[in-house]
Amino acid sequence: MSKISARRDGIIALLKEQGSITATEIMEIFGVSEATARRDLETLEQEKRLVRMFGGAVLESIRKEIPFYRKMEMNPEEKKEIADKAYSLIQEGDVIGLTGGTTCMFVARRIIQQPFERLTVVTNALNIGFELAGVPGLELILTGGVNRTHSYELSGPLADTILERITIQKTFLGADGVDPVRGLTTFNELEANTNRKMIQQSLETYALADNSKLGRSSLFLIDKWRAITGLVTDKGAAREMLEPFKDAGIRIL
Repeated sequence: MSKISARRDGIIALLKEQGSITATEIMEIFGVSEATARRDLETLEQEKRLVRMFGGAVLESIRKEIPFYRKMEMNPEEKKEIADKAYSLIQEGDVIGLTGGTTCMFVARRIIQQPFERLTVVTNALNIGFELAGVPGLELILTGGVNRTHSYELSGPLADTILERITIQKTFLGADGVDPVRGLTTFNELEANTNRKMIQQSLETYALADNSKLGRSSLFLIDKWRAITGLVTDKGAAREMLEPFKDAGIRIL
């Protein structure tokens, strides 16, 4: 096997391990130039072994939905950082919305670590409801709806009907894809519709996404950026990854 083939196989091995890779990581790990890293990504995409995104790539298979338990193992430190930022936006007495997803799960756990004296949480996620049930000072509203085993999210007409009766001050929204042009996307149409309804019922909405999701798109549109107050991400998001979002007028936190 040639050195080039071995390096490209190594790139795919890393992708399988961590879900995404940047050109900078390839340069550092394999000791190659930026031009070589990008050429490797182009070739691997032509071979249909990966899909390029801004500044790096994801596995072709990552277009398929990853189970929740596996997502919980991915980028935990980045998600904790994002959860801390989201927590700092919450004020005593707020009514907040939490959609499903692992990053919102980290927000729920951050609330448990330092509860508010008075807080109302509206969620369509069974796992988040279970985490927050019984927290002192916290009023929990679970939307109801049809559960999806991949995400534990409740969605559909029942969830949407409940949300229509509620005014939320701040919603924190997870997404599978966060693209500066297309907006926020996810794998399931019903979930996309219910998440959009929660945005519509909210005075402010913050998209939560670690750096691996930036520049990616999934199947179904949740909403465009005009409906979003800001994007909360982690310090691992490189400047070149954030520039397209800033150019589009998106507030970065």
